[in-house]
Amino acid sequence: MKHILLFISILTLSACGGGSGNKNSEIEESVDEEKIFNLQNIRFDSKDYYEGEQITVIEGTRFEVQWVSPTAASYKIDLYLSTSGKEYSDSNKIVGLKCGNTSFSLCPNATGEVQCGIADNELSCSIEDDFLGSKRFQDKDLSNLTFIIKGCDALNNCDVKAFDFLVESNTDA
Repeated sequence: MKHILLFISILTLSACGGGSGNKNSEIEESVDEEKIFNLQNIRFDSKDYYEGEQITVIEGTRFEVQWVSPTAASYKIDLYLSTSGKEYSDSNKIVGLKCGNTSFSLCPNATGEVQCGIADNELSCSIEDDFLGSKRFQDKDLSNLTFIIKGCDALNNCDVKAFDFLVESNTDA
């Protein structure tokens, strides 16, 4: 009888021990998933766009860029305009913003937006009356541009979204 009770006890303990390993790995996976910084709801002129889609703007007009960060904690947003594919670098950076904290007045929470315009081979951006930056580019072919949004949290977890950017001539000019 002792042997049967001992055997049942061992089976019960090993069954309980096997289940806790799975719970720990599930908890670890969910913690890892929370660490990922993922920009959401990228919008151009109040219309949702997904990475890789084409945004068309008219030269000489302004357009609005909006995003939602996964956190209201401090984060940064960089905007780039690339004439050579889907790459970003300091040489094609237009704007760099610190966001997500109530002390940052330009984008104080998880939702941010800037107004941009393109004219005479220059892209410039602002928030209301605050000029943020501009970038001139030499490429006269405005049909093969890439607009890139890069967001990073305080731990340097980043998300990069790239959009084909087509600038059409203003026919009213």
